[in-house]
Amino acid sequence: MKVSGIILAGGSSTRYGTGENKTLAMLCGRPVLEYSLRVFLGSPVVDEVVLAARAGEEATLRALAESLSPEKPVTVVTGGKDRAESVQNALTAAKGERVLIHDGARPLVTKELLEDCLAALVQADGAAVAVASPDTVKLTGADGYVECSTDRSRTYLIQTPQAFYREELLKLHRSLTEREGITDDCMLLERAGRRVKLVPGRRENIKITTPADRELAEFYLKKGTE
Repeated sequence: MKVSGIILAGGSSTRYGTGENKTLAMLCGRPVLEYSLRVFLGSPVVDEVVLAARAGEEATLRALAESLSPEKPVTVVTGGKDRAESVQNALTAAKGERVLIHDGARPLVTKELLEDCLAALVQADGAAVAVASPDTVKLTGADGYVECSTDRSRTYLIQTPQAFYREELLKLHRSLTEREGITDDCMLLERAGRRVKLVPGRRENIKITTPADRELAEFYLKKGTE
């Protein structure tokens, strides 16, 4: 079965604080997005790449992809008003029976994570890379008071990539009546009673949300070249 790699690069980047698209911010001399794009283009398990762009930045992402001289097809679609709509637009354009969905703001993804995620999909309806939470996690009410604590031995921090069967995930997206609060695609499967398998991730596979995260990513990248 063919695999489509979907990379989301059309977020609002509100928490980044500079007004720019954080996936296009420079990281060790290259756009953040370029790192994960190179991994997907170079992976033997990915047959095509679909980029979800912020409206008005489609040409910029297309030029970035073309500059890498990809041997596999790259399609650029316009993202939606939120993450869920952007994913749906990308799923509609994708051609693979299976998809790997990844945040363009996670530049330290590896080919091994893509492969591990797909391998886990054989035994589940969805798969996601994750790391065990090193901290105690508490849930609060709207008033800020603690309601309960999670069992740390069973608490994981979810990352991307995440793997799914395209048609099934697209159906779940199209049936959504309320998109607010959908922070990853595994949530749709969970709500539908489907099985999601977690795959060991990497601490270094951070998501750049603030300028401080970019500094940490630079540290990891420089450490890896030593």
